[in-house]
Amino acid sequence: MNLAAHRRSALLLAMLLPLAATAGDAKEAKAKKPRLAILDFPSTHNAYSSCGGWGNNAGAMSDALRDLFTTAISEKANGKLRLVERERLKALREELKFQQSDEVDPGSAQKVGKLLGARYVLTGKITRFGCKVASASTGWGVGALVGKVTGSGLAGSVAGSVNVKKVNFSGRLDARLIEVETGEVLVTFKDENETGDTSARVAGTGAQVEYDDELAAKVFEPLVEKMATKVVKKTVKAAEEDEDD
Repeated sequence: MNLAAHRRSALLLAMLLPLAATAGDAKEAKAKKPRLAILDFPSTHNAYSSCGGWGNNAGAMSDALRDLFTTAISEKANGKLRLVERERLKALREELKFQQSDEVDPGSAQKVGKLLGARYVLTGKITRFGCKVASASTGWGVGALVGKVTGSGLAGSVAGSVNVKKVNFSGRLDARLIEVETGEVLVTFKDENETGDTSARVAGTGAQVEYDDELAAKVFEPLVEKMATKVVKKTVKAAEEDEDD
């Protein structure tokens, strides 16, 4: 190698070394950020006592809450936390068949947190979800019209078996932040919300409100937004205190 080539190689190496050091520092800084896993939010027994049929969708409600918390916490953390990837959590849940009837206890949360490499876990439960039918606009006229147009009495009956009514939704959510290493519940959160009258589909002439993800979100999204802010603040503070110790 001639002198000019040698100088070019030395110059290139001098340029690359700071970049490698910077990348290494960034990777190390990221690794130090506390990792948080967001677990299931199952429903307590009789949580849907006034909202018949919704209990059959408890799994969907739990998934929706987990997604809402993941999005809200990710946005509010501003890079101060690392969240366990959804696919990784999903795979582990399937492997362990991680399901609880009423709540995820600290011992189970601690076990899952360790397997996920998480320092903290967030879990909780839906303690209430209520539906109160206020008024109705009948669907039987629609059914009669469908039957006349199609010439099918069955089609008319099916169309007329669903009414759009005004329904008041309310719900309560309890959440807990758990430190994985000790299994200690660091803090608990609870809040409730009510939507006021909103349009919903009700089967037949009764009061059984059909399940709808958007209606569930109307109740829980405001609660998640408020809780997510507190979760981020407490998690970051707990991590800083651990580092000081």
